Amino acid sequence: MRDVASAVLSDWDEVVARVEAVVDLEATARGTGALRRVRKVRRASDLLRLALLYGPGRLSLREAAAAADEAGIAELSDKAVLGRLRRCGAWLELILARLLAARRGAAASGDEAAAGAGALRLALVDGTVICGPGSQGADWRVHARYDPALGRFVDLAVSSGRVGEKLQHTALEAGTTLVVDRGYARAEQIRTALAAGCGFVGRIGWRSLSLRAAEGGTRFELMAHLPKGDAPVEHLVRLHGQPDLLRLVIVRLPPKSVAAAAKRVARRASRSGKTMQAGTRIAAGYLMLLTSLPAETTPAERVVALYRSRWQVELGFKRLKTLGGLADLPASDPELARSWLLAQLIGAVLTEDIATSMAAIPP
Repeated sequence: MRDVASAVLSDWDEVVARVEAVVDLEATARGTGALRRVRKVRRASDLLRLALLYGPGRLSLREAAAAADEAGIAELSDKAVLGRLRRCGAWLELILARLLAARRGAAASGDEAAAGAGALRLALVDGTVICGPGSQGADWRVHARYDPALGRFVDLAVSSGRVGEKLQHTALEAGTTLVVDRGYARAEQIRTALAAGCGFVGRIGWRSLSLRAAEGGTRFELMAHLPKGDAPVEHLVRLHGQPDLLRLVIVRLPPKSVAAAAKRVARRASRSGKTMQAGTRIAAGYLMLLTSLPAETTPAERVVALYRSRWQVELGFKRLKTLGGLADLPASDPELARSWLLAQLIGAVLTEDIATSMAAIPP
């Protein structure tokens, strides 16, 4: 039996206590149809352990069946394990959502003092794709929100890879400032963020939005307002359907970053078989940000720094994929794959929470 499976089997009572503090396992397992007949797997906690053995435990179906027998859960075949795990998706999704809601609640209460002092509550929103075995495409997508103050994810959701990056797949909280990349910097997404009472800092492309001048409503020609020097410049602009003015902050990228960005856009153009436009080549040398934050409290340099804090969510995804094994999806069956991904994320959340509580104990 693999060492990682032993870790899942150890301290199981503590794991169950943490989960049952936020969700009634028995009631929800039956309500979602995850636990139907109780001939062999009689308790919801045993079903959860089976899912964690297969997910973060990194066991095959056959190995999970053997581990279930060892743990005294039930004598199961690999086919029986498959059938039970395929029905667990909605239940595991509910458990993950409840665990993260509790984490967000603790973060919000801890942020009250900081908010009173004028600090921003940042929410780094992004998504990452997961490929199935033998696939080169985006079979699944994990939508995430990362709290840099906590150093942890506070929202995670799994969808098909056909579902694009949208704020609607993320828990939005009034009073937070969303920091997003170009995939989210669309007119409807910006309006969604502002309607939810959130601040917004997002990178935009040179043609991704139809911006209007603050005065007169004429089209704002973004490429005509690029900075000449290294200091960021900003302009007030209007977005269709949004009554309040927004700030457009533009800064020239360092030469090393410009060269890397130019290579990326050239590769994309080559893969798509399209000729790269001159504007695309020029725009690759600049960071263009749209924000709703007021200049009085958040000057242009601060807006740029806020956006550059996005490296933390990228590092969070890297930990999930490389250390947590989220990228090693073993299942092709859609329902089994979804359960595996959700079990992986539940395992990651529980591991972080337990490690954090242990770190708080004085040596």
